[in-house]
Amino acid sequence: MAGLDEIYQRIDSLFEHGLINSLISIVIVIIIALILNKLINKIIKKKIDDPIKIVFPMRIKKIVLISLVLIVILSELSAMQSIMKALLASGGIIAVVIGLASQEAASNIINGFMILTYKPYKIGDFVNVREYTVTGTVIDISMRHSIVETLEKTQVIIPNSIMNKAIIENVSNVKTQKANYLLIEISYESDLQRAIAIIQEEGDKHPLCVDGRNELQKEQNEPIVKVHCINFNESGIQLRATLLSKDNSDGFQLMSDLRLRIKERFDKEGIDIPYPHRVVINETKESKE
Repeated sequence: MAGLDEIYQRIDSLFEHGLINSLISIVIVIIIALILNKLINKIIKKKIDDPIKIVFPMRIKKIVLISLVLIVILSELSAMQSIMKALLASGGIIAVVIGLASQEAASNIINGFMILTYKPYKIGDFVNVREYTVTGTVIDISMRHSIVETLEKTQVIIPNSIMNKAIIENVSNVKTQKANYLLIEISYESDLQRAIAIIQEEGDKHPLCVDGRNELQKEQNEPIVKVHCINFNESGIQLRATLLSKDNSDGFQLMSDLRLRIKERFDKEGIDIPYPHRVVINETKESKE
């Protein structure tokens, strides 16, 4: 019996407030954490319907609750008290070290909250981070970083502090239609009006080209594909055709198909697409004399 009492006293001494009191405190904290977990889940699910958008706040909630429970458990252990006192004794130096080490991490977390709040992009969006020449689909947003899957199926991990500052083109954030610009240059000797007509004909009949005209524009017979002369270049006339598509992927396919079809029509109808020419004059001594 004395042996059991001694074992109990040793175990009891491991806890700051005794075995029974510490266990009661830990159990109460775990119950409170479970209740908070259910309440927060209901609030988040009520506010956010999209299963993709809900991932980030759920992660934050889980990390916060687990951290609180761990802090309470560690605070009840007697061994941790001496460690805490040692940490407090050297608190100035440790605070500087931790501050410098966690500055970037804290910045990423804060920027992650800002991305979640203002929603410049979300998981599943196709984005173009112009400053870093990164283009692809956002597949994850964590507390520290965002992951973009490129067209080559590689993953680029970008810290949230960079993503929050960068100029981001959100291609997926197109509500109705996307404008696509097709640049074509023709020679000065080619029939300009015929070239414009070919571009409009090929664009009109493509199934991915969207008619964005209103009723008045239709009554006035405005073309579906608008072609403008934007510049007189050194070797030819620069034309720009504007074509509407449903989204970015349709626009990419539309532009690819039209380039092939227009090139075929130009070749058949004698419209030249110019390319740089250089004239080299070789002078010899005899020719100079």
